[in-house]
Amino acid sequence: MTGTTRSPTRDGGLITVVGDVTGHGLHAAVMMSQLRTALRAYAVDGDSPGRLLTRLHRFLHHLQPDLYATAVIARLHPDEPTLTWAAAGHPPPVLRLPDGTVRTLDAKPGAMLGIPLTHGDRRPHGAPVAGLDARAVHDGLVERRAQGIDPGIERLASALGGFRSAELDADLEGSADRILHPLLSDSERDDDVCLLLCHLQGDVAG
Repeated sequence: MTGTTRSPTRDGGLITVVGDVTGHGLHAAVMMSQLRTALRAYAVDGDSPGRLLTRLHRFLHHLQPDLYATAVIARLHPDEPTLTWAAAGHPPPVLRLPDGTVRTLDAKPGAMLGIPLTHGDRRPHGAPVAGLDARAVHDGLVERRAQGIDPGIERLASALGGFRSAELDADLEGSADRILHPLLSDSERDDDVCLLLCHLQGDVAG
C-alpha cells in the first residue's frame, strides 16, 4: 500500500514524503493512514527527516509489529540552500536543475521502518538546492524484478531531464503524467505506483 503526503512546518519549510506499507487490503490501508497522520503531527515540531523516520519507526513497531514500511522524507526551506532528506529502505529522490541536468541522490538508505532492530536516530543527508528546479520522489515506479532498480531510475531521470522549466510551470500534473506514461508502458509491474513531483517556483514548491 503506497501513499504520499506533504506537510508545512512552523518555520515555513515543507516536508514531502513517499511511503509504502507491506501488504495490501484494508489492514495496510489503515496503517498507511495512521502513519500519514502521525507524520503530519511530528512534522509540526520541526524535526529533521532522519528524526521523523525514527519516530515513525517506533510508532509502527509499537502499533503493528507485524507490518513494515519503506519511506523517503525530504525537507526544503526557502531560506536554506540545502534539501535535507532521509530514507528507510526506499529508492532515493531524483533532482532536476533548470538546465535539465538530473541527479539521483545516492546515499545508502537505512533499514525499513518496523524492523525490530536497535536504532538511534536515522542520519539525514543533505543535497545543495541552489538553482534546483524540480524533484521527483517515487515508489513502485522503477522497480523491476528482472532488472533491479538502476535501469528504471535512469529512465526516470531521462524523462525528468527532458522538460523545460516553462513546461513544469504551466502544467505540473500533465508533466507528471508524461513521466509516468513511458515508465508504466511495460507489463512487469506488480505493485502500487506513485510519483510525487515537486517544482520550485522562486520561494514556492508546487
